[in-house]
Amino acid sequence: MRARRRDISIFTVSALDLFAAALGAFILIVLILFPYYQRGGTDVSMEELEELVQKRRLAASTTQTEMAEIRALEAEIALLDRQYRTAEENMSEVEAELREVLQEIAEIEIPDPPPIPEPDPEPTPDPPQSVSRGVEFSILGLATDEKNIAIVVDMSGSMDQHRSKVTAAINEVLSVLKPDNRFVILGYRGGPTYEAYPSSGRLIDASDANLSGARRFVSGLSRNFGGGTPTQSALMRVLNLNPEAIILMSDGAPDDGDPGSIVANITAVNRGRAEIHTVAIGDYTSDRRLTLFLQELAARNRGDFVGRAR
Repeated sequence: MRARRRDISIFTVSALDLFAAALGAFILIVLILFPYYQRGGTDVSMEELEELVQKRRLAASTTQTEMAEIRALEAEIALLDRQYRTAEENMSEVEAELREVLQEIAEIEIPDPPPIPEPDPEPTPDPPQSVSRGVEFSILGLATDEKNIAIVVDMSGSMDQHRSKVTAAINEVLSVLKPDNRFVILGYRGGPTYEAYPSSGRLIDASDANLSGARRFVSGLSRNFGGGTPTQSALMRVLNLNPEAIILMSDGAPDDGDPGSIVANITAVNRGRAEIHTVAIGDYTSDRRLTLFLQELAARNRGDFVGRAR
């Protein structure tokens, strides 16, 4: 028996119904959701989007520039750090060399200085002498043959520690004066203030009576010591008396002018008329200004300089 031929169809009415129902459902959903489509998008226009993109690109460029600057700073810091480490190493080497030099210096032996020879003792001055005409004598080691003598004595406060030396020095001068001598004693201190014998401040004869009065004056002179040392004023005052020789006794440099200027002024006023001898009282070797002043004053006015330390 011959088999029956059967036709097979892929699409049936049921399938078409299913597809039609699905399409209808899709269209219905689209119709429902379409009003919300515009709301789901963005309100930013293309121009705004481009502007926003440009801003972001500019910000990114700025960030890159700042990052480049930061990297440059980091590189500079690293270079400075290397330089600092190099300088520190060099300093350590210098310190090491310095220590070596100091060690070498410490090991150098310095020989003791040769002994200083003791100075020869000063010769004893010749004793005072007198001759029939005029007076030639040695006063405190100062030689002169002048007759009219002015004794100028520093009475500043520092002389108080040399009372006995001053009194002895003045009396030594008085002891060699002869009747044909004339003399005056002028003490000076700050102000300037003066003490004179005789009180008139004039030259008088060296008679026994006048010499006795002078010694009494000298014994009380130290009670008035005090103040400064106006040596220039005192010398100017005594030059007005026209003495032939001046004996200046002081223990300190003058305080009424520069010592060099005082020497020049006194020398100009004196013009070589009077010998000016100078006597440094006390420890004059410790006062260089005093010593130079008295030496120069005597040298430029035909006088001598001596020290009276005892």
